[in-house]
Amino acid sequence: MNQKAQLTEPLTQSSRKPQLPPIPKENKFKQALSLGVGIWDYFDEKQKELGDTYTLTFPGQGPMVWTSDPKMIQDILKLQRHQIDGSLVQLPFDLGESNLVFSNNKDHENSRKLVIPQFAGNVLKKRADMMAKITNEHINTWKVGDAFDAPRLIGDITMDITCATLFNLYSGERKERYKELMLAWIMEANSDINFTLASIVGATRFRRFLNKQYMKRSALGKMGNGKKGLFPWKRGVDLKVQLATLLREDIRDIRTRNDETESHTLSFLARTRDSDGKLLEEEKVISEVYGLMIGGHETSAATSAWLMIWLQQKPDVYKRMRDEVVTFIQKEGKHDPLKTSELPYVTACLNESQRITPSAPGFIRWLREDTQIGDWLIPGGTAVLPNIYSTHRRKDIYGEDALEFNPDRWITKTGGQKSFKPNQFMPFGGGRRACVGMGQAKQQIRIIFSEFARRVDFTSEFEGTTGMPKSRLIGGQVEPQEGVPVTVTAIREEDYGRQSSVSAA
Repeated sequence: MNQKAQLTEPLTQSSRKPQLPPIPKENKFKQALSLGVGIWDYFDEKQKELGDTYTLTFPGQGPMVWTSDPKMIQDILKLQRHQIDGSLVQLPFDLGESNLVFSNNKDHENSRKLVIPQFAGNVLKKRADMMAKITNEHINTWKVGDAFDAPRLIGDITMDITCATLFNLYSGERKERYKELMLAWIMEANSDINFTLASIVGATRFRRFLNKQYMKRSALGKMGNGKKGLFPWKRGVDLKVQLATLLREDIRDIRTRNDETESHTLSFLARTRDSDGKLLEEEKVISEVYGLMIGGHETSAATSAWLMIWLQQKPDVYKRMRDEVVTFIQKEGKHDPLKTSELPYVTACLNESQRITPSAPGFIRWLREDTQIGDWLIPGGTAVLPNIYSTHRRKDIYGEDALEFNPDRWITKTGGQKSFKPNQFMPFGGGRRACVGMGQAKQQIRIIFSEFARRVDFTSEFEGTTGMPKSRLIGGQVEPQEGVPVTVTAIREEDYGRQSSVSAA
């Protein structure tokens, strides 16, 4: 066996020498930049060149093993909390180091228990009407001929939903101030310059640097002017301090009122006590709110961008979605947004879009120790990542048409919902660190698009075309590089779907 073969062949179960899967020949900077712009093309290239499992190396951080091997993914999903280090998660923006994403062991478990009740099934059901109401309020302001960038359009809707969910704010100056600061901070945190800096020095190191700047400025009460400065990170830190100041004011006000009837997320977190009976530290509450804020906005915006493209490319799919929604409303005699959003074909369209064009490229687990993953003994200090994009396109899982958009693969012969195994379909990650907000994310996207299908027609450059635009990684989410420009071509009345209004149309 030659030396090259020794470096790239997987280990036998009897061998205990840790070893990395094959590494691309290009340097670390090229690897990092390739994941920034054209990430899916890069995955296709590496899959063809190196197979299902390979190692990427980025500046300022340890090796990262990407895999689309279902057996390896199953092993990753089974990793125990003592085996992984959440503090090393490669996010380049500052959510606060106490956020559940970066926590470990008991702290991580406690943080999930803290946040999960806000996304329980009964809570989400109560939010459905609100989500539909906000969506329709936006639609009611549009007119035929209006042009939008779909991810920003839907991001604006989800930001209003976030304001309602987090702060119980539906209108007014404070809501607009929250919205202004949240959008500005998210865009700044995900800017090209910050991504480039994180790629050079390492995402974890850059994130911790930003957090130190934020904590120092907060302690001194220096909110800044929110404008760009000599240092490229200055504006982002300004905006975070300003937003945190608003949150701190509301946390203290909530604690003073101590009104147990309040159910919005900030009130719930602000009044929650730890195992010692003490109220959570303000910075802990703020950190978790930041995580929910960016998760609720960017994930939905990116996911919706790809779904909008597919519905433009496949107008028959969009019409079928509308027909399903309208037929159900007529049958029920009323419009229930929750029920229409859970219809089989509406759900299938979102699942299929998330399958073939997932907004998350993978989810990361940093190994504390040498760990057997599939046939490989991966050395400690290495990150392992299920490659969501490549896994979702495996023909041995999804059939010979795996590269085609086909919502019917999610419909059973009896018209019910078909599902795939956790190591086969994982748009929101999986295991004990799966996205806590996945329920709300899925529900709000399905409600938005079921309302779109019922009331609005769009056109775009993607209508009737094939193929996908170049992909780009923004803040951990994959979006079309040039956005998704759409133009409104028809708007139906808000009560459209009842028999009388359909007949009149």
